[in-house]
Formats: sequence, C-alpha cells, structure tokens
Amino acid sequence: MTSSFKNGLWIWDEIYNGLAFQPKDVVQRIPSRLSRISTGTISVTGRKNMEGEIRVMDTVDTYTQAKFKKHYQRKVKLVDVEVATIQDVKDVAIFTSKLDDLFPEFITYFHTVCVDRFLRSMIVYFQYYLQVWNKMQLRRKEAGRKLRQPIVTELENEVRDNLADLRSMVSRNYAAILMGIGDAKKFHHMNNKNNDSLSDRDRRIFETLIFLTTKVVWIALFRKNFSLIEKEINRLLRTFNFSPIEHYGKTKLEDTPEEQRVLVGNAFRSEKKLLHRSPAIQQIIFDDHDYQLLSIGLNDIPGADQRIRYLEIAYAAPEELLVQSRIAVGVLGVERKYLDVMLKPRNISTTVKRTSVMKIGEFKIPPKSSSKHRLISDTLSNCPCKYQESHATKTARAAQCKKWRLYLEMGGVITSELSEMGSAHTIQPSLGPSSILRN
Repeated sequence: MTSSFKNGLWIWDEIYNGLAFQPKDVVQRIPSRLSRISTGTISVTGRKNMEGEIRVMDTVDTYTQAKFKKHYQRKVKLVDVEVATIQDVKDVAIFTSKLDDLFPEFITYFHTVCVDRFLRSMIVYFQYYLQVWNKMQLRRKEAGRKLRQPIVTELENEVRDNLADLRSMVSRNYAAILMGIGDAKKFHHMNNKNNDSLSDRDRRIFETLIFLTTKVVWIALFRKNFSLIEKEINRLLRTFNFSPIEHYGKTKLEDTPEEQRVLVGNAFRSEKKLLHRSPAIQQIIFDDHDYQLLSIGLNDIPGADQRIRYLEIAYAAPEELLVQSRIAVGVLGVERKYLDVMLKPRNISTTVKRTSVMKIGEFKIPPKSSSKHRLISDTLSNCPCKYQESHATKTARAAQCKKWRLYLEMGGVITSELSEMGSAHTIQPSLGPSSILRN
C-alpha cells in the first residue's frame, strides 16, 4: 500500500509547535525566488465563503524580515522610547496576510482612531480571558474529584464580573464603529449621497476586520491559543447562530456549564435568529456597568478608585507606560530589543531571566471599591482624558497607512526597488508572505 506521506515533505509548524506535512504539489507552486519563506500556514475561518479559507503566512526568514524592517516597520526617533505599539502589531498582521484578502479602502479604515481603540480593548480583554481560561483548564480535573464549595461560586462571580467589565469596553468601541462615530463615519454603510445601505461593501469590511482582529490579538499575545481567540471573537461579533466556528465544528474546545457561566456572563440573551444582536452589543445593552468605566479614554475621571485608574492606564495610556506601571497587555509596551522584527521574543542570555523582561505578570484587576462614602459625580467631566495620543503616534499612523496602501496598489512591490529592477524591464513580486499564496 502506497504511503500518503510519499509525495511531499515535513516542515516545522511554529503555530502548533509540531510537524506538519506539506504536499509536493503545493511546494512546486512556490517560486524558487521565494523559497526563503517557510510554507507553514494556519487557516483563519470567518469568511462568507467557507470553502475559501484565509491562509496566513507567519514563518518569515531573516532576509524577508530585513526587507520588512527596512521598508515597512515603523520608524522611531532616537529621542523616543522604542517599544512595541498597536501600530507595530498591525504592521506585522498586514505583512503576513494574503494580498487578495486586503484592499486599499480597508487599510485606511484599519488606520483610524476608532479601530485602534477597538483593537486595544480586544487585546486587554483576551489578556485576561486567556488567563481565566487556562486556570479553569487546570482546575477541571481537580473539580471532578472534589465537592463544589459555596466559596467557589463567589470567586467565579467576581471573575465573571471582571470579564463583563472588560467586555463592555469592547462593546463600547465596537458600537462606535457600527454607528460611524468619529473618524469611522466615512466608512458607515449609510454614508453616501443616495442614503442607501452599501451592504456588500460593509460586509467585506466586516469580514476583513474579523480576520485581522484575530491576527492582531494572536500576535499581540505571543501567538498562543489561536483557536480559542478565533472562537471567542466570532462569538462576540457574529453570535453562536452565525459563527462558522460553531456551525462547521472547526474547533474541539468545549466548556463545562460552570465555565460557560463565567466566560459568557449574564448579559447574553437568546433572541430570534434574524433579530439576534451580537453578544458584544448585548453586553452594553443588558448589563449594568460603571459609567466611569465606559468613559475611560474619553473624559477625565475625578475621584476614580484604584480599579478605574488601573484600567485607564491599560486602555488609554501610551504603551511605554504599561511596563512602567507593571500592567501586562501582551507585547504592548515591551522594548523592541527583546523582540524580533515579527514581534516574537528573542533568545535571551541565560544570565537574564526571561520573565524579568518579557513577562510582567498576570493582568490583575483591582477589586471594586466597597466604600459607601466615596463621592461620585452624577455627570461626566467636561475635561478630556489626561492620556492623549502623542503627535508621534498620529504621524506614525498616517505614514504607515500611506505605506500599506501603496504596498497593495503596487501588488506587493517595494517601490524603492523599482529603480534596481528597471534594467531588467520586469517587476518581480515582493518577498512578502502574501505573494506566495497568489501562485
């Protein structure tokens, strides 16, 4: 009997930390000039056409990394602190995506303040969500051997409320995008002269946003638990009824009823299928949240307690303050010297503990204030948030947006290399990972 592994080769898949078989016919379609890039891929579901799954190239060799660093990595002035920012994560996510799955209009949309707030709130939410999920997996076997104590329910309720508060920030920023608030207005589906709903364009933007949001969160959280991140993002933005992860059985991750109660929360409602609101929107409609929490990043919060101050830094402060404040939000705020070009941890000397530079600790939310005598204003402050975007951040966002639009319009060709290739009278494809998948 002929072996099914005869025509192909084995490669190391860094996503799943194991060997993966690559059929020979796929390898032959890769141009020799692009052979420096590994063919290790992962499939990201969430397309309206489930047969055409988005494939992600994440294993990039040193030559391609040098090209990315020279032409597309965010430039930092000598006087500025060189730390990983949300823009750096977006750059890596775009560079390791297939060109055919992106379009110039989405690049502009992806580089708006509203989307940046949404992505950062997603990273913060999953930073804590994955901590909770990992602890639940460790406790699962132990819980099967012991009787459930009342104190366990109280502790779970506290964790459930923390997740609900973090989820409400995702809801606030997602609702701002849906309603076209701020710089997201020009991308609203009703923003046209005829006042018609541009549903096809809106659906294309939505599908691409889910795909890149999954990548951004996964990259920012050190490329771990991809399937879990994908499942939860689809649940939040699509509902259980329309999630391809649930419908097509793309994941084997199942939770117990007790775990579901903590991870899903009290705000979830089972509504009619065609009128079902996404859990992200249900969270802000059906649950009660502190108005001071929902004003983080928008208004100043006088008299805020330790919990609100902690979350204010996590959501609104510049990335360089995260490490100084001992707040763990993935790679955000980590100095670039500890990361490679693709934002993966570098090999650190054995004389230095990796945890001292790469892991600040868990995302520990301070408990809610129980003081009954704390003075709380009935109205929001008119003063803006004390943490504002710097001029360097705004300039970098505009510059990177221009670079990536040009990257797509040129079909992945690095414009500065055109003069070098002019003598050959041909334009070679870029060494970006996306060019592999077009062949």
